[in-house]
Amino acid sequence: RHVPPSTEYESRFGTLDPNVCCGVPEGRARTPPRPSKDDLVLWETDITAMGVRRYPGAVGWAAAQPVEDRSDVGSYWSGEGHNYDDPSMKRPRRINSLLGQQAGWMATRSQILYFHEHACPGGFLPPFDGWKEWVNDSLQTRNGAVEFWSGGYQLFGKCYYNRILSLDPKRFSRQLLYHASNNKQRTVRKEKFVRISRFLGQLYTVKERALESLKG
Repeated sequence: RHVPPSTEYESRFGTLDPNVCCGVPEGRARTPPRPSKDDLVLWETDITAMGVRRYPGAVGWAAAQPVEDRSDVGSYWSGEGHNYDDPSMKRPRRINSLLGQQAGWMATRSQILYFHEHACPGGFLPPFDGWKEWVNDSLQTRNGAVEFWSGGYQLFGKCYYNRILSLDPKRFSRQLLYHASNNKQRTVRKEKFVRISRFLGQLYTVKERALESLKG
């Protein structure tokens, strides 16, 4: 209701390509082949946690995912001007249900060295003995949660990185990962699922509002 999906972005910018992330060979029981764009869903975030920002160069318009206040470079929040009819609502930051668990990360060797030597307080690579930022050689950090180490929490929670999603549908399609076990349909409440095609349309609505706000 507060952020209806744009009905024009597909004709202007293109559509999601579900085969990039989720096209699989025939005969796999848990991973049906040839999904449509409207078959794709996400969970652990929604439009209420998102903002948009125009970045320089080839990056262009991108969605800004939740990040800690101290590392936020700024973006136009989806709740700007209406706060989802809740005057007390603030932009979600470290709310587990909206963090947008990203399921992994990739980096080059030089990027990992940059994380370790420059970006991350206390370093990025083990061993962590002696660093005040890592209690008990990191074993007390988020109770050793796998999401912290392999899911990206270390980067955006400890190293203060910002996470963005390109709004270009072609690039956006390449940022999606298939949860190949396909078990969330049985373990996550139905209302937590968001159709990705709708989500992208909502981001374009927020982009349009951001552009309007710049006109003064």
